[in-house]
Amino acid sequence: MRGLKFILFAFISFACFALVGNTDSLMEEFPSNSLKRKVPISLHVPAASVLKEWKATHPDVRGRLILFLPGAYDGPKDLIRYGIYTHVAQLESAHLIAPALWVSVTHYKSWYADRQDGSFPYEKFLLEELIPEMEKRFPDFGGSAAFRSVAGLSMGGFGALNLCGRTNLFTRCAALSPALVEPPFDQVGWWVRGSLKRAFPMEVEAFSPWNPFRHLGGTAELYLGCGTEDKYGLASAAKSFTELARRPDRAVSLDLRSGNHDWDYWAPEFKRLAPWLHGGSLPAEPTAHKMQQSVKTL
Repeated sequence: MRGLKFILFAFISFACFALVGNTDSLMEEFPSNSLKRKVPISLHVPAASVLKEWKATHPDVRGRLILFLPGAYDGPKDLIRYGIYTHVAQLESAHLIAPALWVSVTHYKSWYADRQDGSFPYEKFLLEELIPEMEKRFPDFGGSAAFRSVAGLSMGGFGALNLCGRTNLFTRCAALSPALVEPPFDQVGWWVRGSLKRAFPMEVEAFSPWNPFRHLGGTAELYLGCGTEDKYGLASAAKSFTELARRPDRAVSLDLRSGNHDWDYWAPEFKRLAPWLHGGSLPAEPTAHKMQQSVKTL
């Protein structure tokens, strides 16, 4: 009986290991010297068979590293919970998009910036620890700005625009419902204002290096989107930002469609944007939506 129990335990353990080993998404803790803690992250790693087939037909093309920045009340597990990683894996397996490595992070309400007193250098963690280590561990992805994208929602949309504007590390940026805040940060609730004051200076000019309306996301290709029923009224700010960022030699897209400040809006949008984040073209829109959008963004 004892031997039978051991065999059954071993079989169950092997089955669980096999299930975890074949999943398209992983959670792990990344040790950070800068932050002095282990940072929970989630990964989508393309299946080895998919990557092998892609490299056979595209020997000189690297896959993209996609850094994903969650919102203030969201985290890296949400890309698993809402099926974004599964959707990406399905598209890759069907050879509809190029394989890409996705990395999503825990933010600690850092606003993806180095805290002004130097006590919590989150931007340093991203740029000097996380991205280099991911590209060392997965050498088929990233390696230069030409093969990196950044995406984020709400606070993460603000962070994505800032990373593009403050560095030359990304060539594509998708910001959904971006929290385009400016000091004295009266446009946000008191429960969030404290984290902004810890991260940034309160003087308007001193804040300008982190102000997307000043740097306009640098030179990266931009995609901004927002729900027209967004409870924080961010659609108008996204529209104003897009009008400032557009120029003849730069691709900047805006999409305002029905939706609120939640995953009912974000999850379908990031699934729709996956081909573009992977280096492809923006998906074509039905004529009805194009007409509706043109009316809303006039």
